[in-house]
Amino acid sequence: MQSSTTRKLMLCVSLILTFSHAQDIIGYYPSWRFMERDHLVTQASIPYEKLTIINYAFFYPTAGGELKGLHPEADAYILHNLKDPETGEDIAHTSLIDYAEKHDVKVMLSIGGWEDSGNFPQVASEPISRTRFARSCVDVIREYGFHGIDIDWEYPGLEAHNGTPADKANFTLLLQEVRDSLDAHTLGTQRYYPLSFAATASPSVAKGFDVRAVAEILDFMNIMTYDFHGSWDPVSNHNSPLYQAKVGTASATFDAAFKLYHEEYGVPAEKINLGAAFYGRTFAECKNLFEPHSGVSDFFHPEGFADYQMIEKNPDGFKRKWDKKAKVPYLVNRKKKIVVSYDDVESITHKANYINDVGARGVIIWTIIGDYSDAAETPLLDALNKTLKK
Repeated sequence: MQSSTTRKLMLCVSLILTFSHAQDIIGYYPSWRFMERDHLVTQASIPYEKLTIINYAFFYPTAGGELKGLHPEADAYILHNLKDPETGEDIAHTSLIDYAEKHDVKVMLSIGGWEDSGNFPQVASEPISRTRFARSCVDVIREYGFHGIDIDWEYPGLEAHNGTPADKANFTLLLQEVRDSLDAHTLGTQRYYPLSFAATASPSVAKGFDVRAVAEILDFMNIMTYDFHGSWDPVSNHNSPLYQAKVGTASATFDAAFKLYHEEYGVPAEKINLGAAFYGRTFAECKNLFEPHSGVSDFFHPEGFADYQMIEKNPDGFKRKWDKKAKVPYLVNRKKKIVVSYDDVESITHKANYINDVGARGVIIWTIIGDYSDAAETPLLDALNKTLKK
């Protein structure tokens, strides 16, 4: 007679096999941006047919391990069907997850984010809070119907977010607790719930967690191969170079990040997703790449970033240039003294071909709102779909 542990393992293995894809195209959907551009990119207008997974960002953990939505108003609008108060029937619109299921797309809940990772060290440090966190993951799956969990702890061991050296071991324990809880939930639903982690591309920051140990627990790792350079650097540089430019460190590239996890840490290529940036970073009082600047430019957005569709709308005065070494474009407006580092169809295609060549699992996109035009065109997403082996 098979033990319950053996039956559980066999069920999970069989369901993992049904979850497998040729390659993944994973788009992050930021809840707090659902009202932008007159609700242009809502659950009704997302191009589901061009995606395999949507990561809904973000929920965050309290210090005790409970999960809370970052934007409750958005969560109610996007994740719940509206009900007729008298009949209880669905009205007005369908939830994000219902739309996704109609297109055979999974929706995973992304937990954390840069601004809400400060409680993770406390949560991971104690057995009771780890258990509470794992149970909360299952609870939100029950409530909303999510198909899996994406942990976006930025980053284990990072002092700026209350990290300590103890995070290295505690993070592994936390992930195992979540994996065990998801597998237990599988026994009742007969559905497999994948677990992923949004990992740093920095070699020094990656030392804050046990890469080999967590890779064994995770279904896949989402490497954030963007934000390599920005206003924090003394000179302007590429946001997401494929290869090393003439200025910048060798480790700060798309290529180096893949090699870090695959070659140095031994993570299987089929467990690695690499990041595509559907946005750019701006530099003010700057007339060319690799030159000093005064910080971010607010020409496109007050915070200094620029969605791809923002860039495409404002071509006047901006000259596109191409970095042959880094395989990415940039814009220069000498009159306004603005430099923009971004990705376009050409550079995204190069990155998709790279993913094909190294046999990586696929791509993550920050964010799927970035290239969605007023005419419902998605040029960067189309380039990924055309090139990747879905």
